[in-house]
Amino acid sequence: INIKEKGEKMSKPKISIGALGGTICMSAGGKKGGVKPSFSADDLIAAVPVLKDMATIYAQTILALPSGSLKLSDIISVYKWAKEQIKNGAKGVVITQGTDTLEESSFFLNLIWDEEAPLVMTGAMRNADDISADGAGNIYASVITALDDKSRNRGVLVVLNDTIHSAKWVHKSNTFSLQTFISVNAGVQGMVVEGQARYITCAVKRKIYPLPNKPLPKIAIVQSYLDNDGSIIKLIGESKFEGMVIDGFGAGHVSFDMMDEIEKLKIPVIVSSKTGSGMCATKTYGYKGSEIDLQNNKCIMSGWLPAVKARLLLIILLANKISLKEIKNEFENF
Repeated sequence: INIKEKGEKMSKPKISIGALGGTICMSAGGKKGGVKPSFSADDLIAAVPVLKDMATIYAQTILALPSGSLKLSDIISVYKWAKEQIKNGAKGVVITQGTDTLEESSFFLNLIWDEEAPLVMTGAMRNADDISADGAGNIYASVITALDDKSRNRGVLVVLNDTIHSAKWVHKSNTFSLQTFISVNAGVQGMVVEGQARYITCAVKRKIYPLPNKPLPKIAIVQSYLDNDGSIIKLIGESKFEGMVIDGFGAGHVSFDMMDEIEKLKIPVIVSSKTGSGMCATKTYGYKGSEIDLQNNKCIMSGWLPAVKARLLLIILLANKISLKEIKNEFENF
């Protein structure tokens, strides 16, 4: 019996799970004052006992932070950790983190993840103290996804609420709903049904960029809003920021005052839309501050990307010393 059990254990695929913190690991521990990071990666795995029958699980607590306090340097460390896990025989890697920045960290990782094996990101909308907490179910669905051969060559996947998203399009759309994660401008990749990953769309086309070996450039985001006089743009232009994303009105527009300050900038400027979905215009409007005027002043339209994702792509491009002409081409074809 012991020999048989040992053989079964050795034959199981390996899945590595790294924990970064977030709601999925939070509890108040019976105290007042709100929930805080409380559980390790091992604690999270212990809450899903069926995992031991599915795979050989290696769990590690990498960080214990609310996701709003994660830095890009942390995400690069996660990338390196996940690469090491694949090198050491993991069939796939699952990362748990807070949902507040999940779409950003997964998108950034998707730009640089160069393994065939799946990197699956998940989290929770309900903490462990809540009735029907979703963390255990999301980890279970993520491991199912990471184990499935059809998950290979799909880049970074985000799995919550039994739904599989591509990191390219995933977006947190609601503050508390379990269905908060949606795939904006695109369909979902698939669903986890009856213990299996069921894919309904082809792998999302993506380009993999080299991981920069130098400090990442600072990129600011400035939102358009009623009566924005452009003073924030002026301050950023005079600071040490190396680029800017303007979260524009409508299809990618700014006010007259904002345009006056944008014209003076000597750093790359990407213009997105704050509407939340749809593609930026490129040749429809011709007034001052329109997309045509912005492009005539060397601004680049973000295409389908919202501001937070346009910022991350610009960071990667600038860090890899891509020219302004090439940056324009990358956004147009992303």
